[in-house]
Amino acid sequence: MQGFYVWVNKNMRGRKGQQGFTLIELLVVVTILGILAGIVTLSLVGLTTNASVQSCNQEYKTVQAALDAYMADQNVDTIPAATDTHDMTSDNGSVALYNTDPGPTNPNYTRNGTTQFYYSWDTHGRITNIYKDGSLGAAPAGCQTT
Repeated sequence: MQGFYVWVNKNMRGRKGQQGFTLIELLVVVTILGILAGIVTLSLVGLTTNASVQSCNQEYKTVQAALDAYMADQNVDTIPAATDTHDMTSDNGSVALYNTDPGPTNPNYTRNGTTQFYYSWDTHGRITNIYKDGSLGAAPAGCQTT
């Protein structure tokens, strides 16, 4: 057993005069860290894109459900069409999906007065277009419309 300790002391402590790491060892470590950082960065870009699409889809479903609830509550088959609106209050000239003073006669059909995206819907209450910034920017690719 004593021979093992002698071998460890001789071979594991390093050579006399050797200090630190060699340049090759440092380059290998930096290269590996760079590859790992690149993989993490690329995966995070995909996550933010997916989150934007999911946000758009969820808001689309909320606004469509609010339109359906409004039409059912008002017992109507058609409503005034809207173009490029994110204002869900009665001030938008179309329908009041959100009321600043809700009550039994004027309930809220959506949670917020304004939405992140701009919507257009037809007279049958179906969303036809979704925009990010009015008519300037399109919604994220993958965001559904009917």
